[in-house]
Amino acid sequence: MKNVDSTQDKRRDILEAAEKVFRANGFTAAKMDEIAELAGVAKGTLYLYFDSKQDLFVSLLEDRIWEYVATLTKKLEEVCSVQGFVQTLAKVRGQLFVKNRWLLESLSHSLPDFSKEFRMRIWNLRKGLEEPTIEALTRLLPPDYPIAPLQAAAMVNGALDYTVGTLILHGQPVVLEDVARALEYILLPGLSQAPGEDYSGQ
Repeated sequence: MKNVDSTQDKRRDILEAAEKVFRANGFTAAKMDEIAELAGVAKGTLYLYFDSKQDLFVSLLEDRIWEYVATLTKKLEEVCSVQGFVQTLAKVRGQLFVKNRWLLESLSHSLPDFSKEFRMRIWNLRKGLEEPTIEALTRLLPPDYPIAPLQAAAMVNGALDYTVGTLILHGQPVVLEDVARALEYILLPGLSQAPGEDYSGQ
């Protein structure tokens, strides 16, 4: 048990060091030597845990994203209204975006020279990010709601991510409570509209 704990501790130390280096330098410029030094291990030790820099990078993505998915899933399970859903999603997913901008940028773009295996792992992360939202909307929207939960989740997540990203790009402060209010104002009329009502806007 002690050896297992020691292995997990070492892996965690490497991931934390890698996050700092990737955040500061980006994937291409990041050096395994620098990660090893920051983690307090020999460079060869990195390869006992990760096959390559790509493997280390994608493993870090997986570690951070699955942790977020578990947190969001738990919080959304406690939500009983569409309004509460929007507020919770904005705060939790928005916080992930703000704190880990480089991670989400990595999920949004194809990384150079990544093998099909690693691209598939990143693709699975993208899908995993959507699941808590899909599950929540499946539960909260009426069965005859005219938009499928998968599509509704894509629209809500897209609006949230783009709003936070735009604020960051324009150097504006990101106040997640304000983002939640803006999303409520724009999205709640549609999410709360009863099935069978006129959706044509006429």
